[in-house]
Amino acid sequence: MLNLFKKTLFLGLGTAILVEETVEKIAKKLVSTGKSTTEEARKMAKDLVGEAKKEIESVHQKGIKQIEKVFADFHVTTRKEYEALEKRVKDLEKAYMSSK
Repeated sequence: MLNLFKKTLFLGLGTAILVEETVEKIAKKLVSTGKSTTEEARKMAKDLVGEAKKEIESVHQKGIKQIEKVFADFHVTTRKEYEALEKRVKDLEKAYMSSK
């Protein structure tokens, strides 16, 4: 399950990088053919990359929520829950030992 999460994360990062590189290439081509000024192309690229990153982040967050739901459905303990229980046990052990 953790492997799926890592793959999802890397997919999102890879997509963001690919989108950014593609937009930059398109912007450079528009400038070189005279269809856009450098400043217009830069602004367009920035806007498109920003929108793409927002969309990727949205998809990523939805993926995380789905993974958390699957964990909950299968009653899988999360690291946060495990660490809370571990702390609780240590506190109880400490209290027990000091009461002796």
